[in-house]
Amino acid sequence: MAPGIRILRTDGRRTRLGRLLLAGEVVDAEPAPSRGLRTAPGWVLSHVVEGSGTYRDGDGRVEAIGPGMVTAVAPGVPHMYGTPPGGRWTELFAIVTGPLADMLAAVGVLNGNGPRSPRTPLPAPALRAVLGAAQPSTAAAEHQLLALADLLIDTNAPASPSPGDPIAAAEALLTADLHTRVDLREVAAAVGMPYDTFRRRFTAEVGQAPLAYRNAHRLRGAATLLRTTTMTVRQIARLCGFEDEFHFSRRFRARFGVPPGAYRRGAG
Repeated sequence: MAPGIRILRTDGRRTRLGRLLLAGEVVDAEPAPSRGLRTAPGWVLSHVVEGSGTYRDGDGRVEAIGPGMVTAVAPGVPHMYGTPPGGRWTELFAIVTGPLADMLAAVGVLNGNGPRSPRTPLPAPALRAVLGAAQPSTAAAEHQLLALADLLIDTNAPASPSPGDPIAAAEALLTADLHTRVDLREVAAAVGMPYDTFRRRFTAEVGQAPLAYRNAHRLRGAATLLRTTTMTVRQIARLCGFEDEFHFSRRFRARFGVPPGAYRRGAG
């Protein structure tokens, strides 16, 4: 993808849940320049994929932004963020307003102003697909907002679990990079547990075996993409780490009771 700034959505449909006012991405480029602090009519959301920069707001808060961090700023709060002059980063951004965003703020999913490092990494391909999804109907626009909320909820917990919480660390490892294969023995070693002990303890505390937990997360992500994007079943299968679309379809039907195509038609 060539460097530059791209707008994915402007003036989204008004819905009962709110509205996506703006969505876009910066690809290996300097963000749009800002003359001092600025405000926005909705929640500003930014996810930096690569590169680094700084966040500042009207209260004098200054914080570093690095890869993987999510920045949220409430409506009307004076702020600015970006790279140093001449710096470059890759970022996905959005401005969202309405009752769904307000509810996420009230329960702490959108918790305050400024950058944070989510425990579960935000999957950039899924976020890009959600933000760029078509809005052929009001229902499609609402599904898009719900899909964005799903991604934010998954990233809400603190990024660094305490040293005494290996299961939380394992959850983060199992839900990262869903398009790649995972070696459960490597996950067990990474959290400092023998493999058999890890499997037993994870299943007891989470309620699912490690691989079942990861597969359920992959299928939920696939369902979100089916509801909110025009990606093909083959593209979604590949993005979510399935061998091929036929394997994906079998697993999806076993989980949701209908094949991916029927699920998409029902969600429309």
